[in-house]
Amino acid sequence: MKEYSEDAAKNDVVDVEELHRLAVLRGEFTYTDPSTGFMVFTELAHLNRGKCCGNKCRHCPFGYVNVPVKQSARTNNKSDKSNVVLGTGKGGKFGGTLTKKNVPYTRTGDQGTAALFTGERRIKNDLVFEAMGTVDELCSFVGRAHAELVTPNTQGQDGTLVSYGPLPEWLLEIMSRLFDAGSIIAKPTSKKQTKDEHESLSSDESTSSDESATSDKGNFDTEHVTNLEKWIDLMTEELPPLGSFILPTGSRSAADLHVCRTVCRRAERLVVGLSTQGVCDTEILRYINRLSDFFFTAARYANEVEKREEILYKRHSPD
Repeated sequence: MKEYSEDAAKNDVVDVEELHRLAVLRGEFTYTDPSTGFMVFTELAHLNRGKCCGNKCRHCPFGYVNVPVKQSARTNNKSDKSNVVLGTGKGGKFGGTLTKKNVPYTRTGDQGTAALFTGERRIKNDLVFEAMGTVDELCSFVGRAHAELVTPNTQGQDGTLVSYGPLPEWLLEIMSRLFDAGSIIAKPTSKKQTKDEHESLSSDESTSSDESATSDKGNFDTEHVTNLEKWIDLMTEELPPLGSFILPTGSRSAADLHVCRTVCRRAERLVVGLSTQGVCDTEILRYINRLSDFFFTAARYANEVEKREEILYKRHSPD
């Protein structure tokens, strides 16, 4: 593994945020800005101090809460003064420029890095963020499918009102579980930590099997996979036997669920990478694998309740 010295960092790292990230990973309280030669305090130094010093330091983790704020320019229209609630403009929980309420922007990711739930900052195209983002994307597509299912007065192909049974509620449950999965992915365990945990469990003969099961770092319940399998069985019971490949179309609801299926497969491929590295709960991989089967069955089920005929794949026949 490459060793990073201060001089090497100056030569190899142009982005100051990356220089700061490397210093934090080494547990250092300061680093030298190569462009100015000045010593800069890292986020670790500020956290060790425990509060904002009020000097608007570059890596202040407290949102510059003690930095004096200049008086904001007043609006020329006096009648509008009461309608404008001026904030600090720092973003996040400290509010924006025009509101004191929590705002979604913090500006901390403007250099292309983001923080994991462990506190570690990584570049945004890191495999962990790719997996998190794809799970989030999947959750949004599930929300789109759910919105379609709960549209009032949906009629089937024969003109009768459609009832999807418990499927909309199942989709809500799945979205919540995808939130859980994303949170666990955002807390990757280091390979060394995983090895130490495994050796600790193996050497502790007094640990019961039940205690071992609950000590799994992911805490993603195996019950979630079992639920998916039950739901798949219930829908399959209502479907005709499948004897050929089907095209991902039919009703709009079915098409939405097929999109969920394909995005789910992409999420699975990314989680496989994390699982192979030993930094992600393998139960999440099982869940996402089963989830794509659920979406396939749900798409067929949506076509069935809407009285839509499944369109089969046709082999090419040369003229």
